[in-house]
Amino acid sequence: MAATQQELMTARLFFNAAFPVMQVVLDDDPKMHKKFKGVRAMVQIGAKNDGELVACHLIFNDGKVAVKEGTAENPDIIMTFSTVAKMNTMFRGGMALPAIKGIAKLGLLIKVFSLLMSLMLMMPVSRPKDPAKKALKVKMSLYMITRALSVYNKAGDPAMHDWVLRQPDRIYQFIVEPYEETNIACYLRVKAGNSKSGHGLYERRKPFVLFDFKSVGGAMKVLLKDVEFVEGVEKGYVETIGSPEYACQLNDFMSILQSMLT
Repeated sequence: MAATQQELMTARLFFNAAFPVMQVVLDDDPKMHKKFKGVRAMVQIGAKNDGELVACHLIFNDGKVAVKEGTAENPDIIMTFSTVAKMNTMFRGGMALPAIKGIAKLGLLIKVFSLLMSLMLMMPVSRPKDPAKKALKVKMSLYMITRALSVYNKAGDPAMHDWVLRQPDRIYQFIVEPYEETNIACYLRVKAGNSKSGHGLYERRKPFVLFDFKSVGGAMKVLLKDVEFVEGVEKGYVETIGSPEYACQLNDFMSILQSMLT
């Protein structure tokens, strides 16, 4: 059964925007960092699609992970779903399981599944109480959404690409206060149809729009849709500095992507 264009776009967003956030978990979660210390392996994840395979592979190297779209040569483990829809369902936290080759490497398989499940922290149902987990959720969510915005443009969504195409070199910066403590910042750069996301503060150009979240708790309320974006501004959870029109337009695209990925 062939996947719809929406399902294929969602899979690409997971591969190129959500999966790279695994590195944040490996860096910031001490237990997960210890679990993957010394691990060197390759894991392919994909789904059948009308005789083809929609896939990516994860390359683990002593606490680091690189995500590459496409199939791999001689991966240690291969996870294959019967359809793209079922694969996307599992990535959203639903009930769907892949066929697995390489199950003999059970230790590695358990570690990889635990890392995949750690991405569920970004799901709306996840509402951690621990301050460190709250900060990790916000960091992962913002990193994912800025990457997703760029992928959405590069993958050719007409509305997103038209929006990016009409803009000169601009920076959309996200920051969570107090930055010296949270160390949470990321950005989207757009220029005449091109886009790129990045972590940290973009220092070579003043932001065209700055989304300044006043605390981790306030960021969670906005990201979890406990309050709408405009209400979040009114209540002081987030301040937007720059063009309010373009801030709202970008927020609309963010909402579309969140609905696809969560």
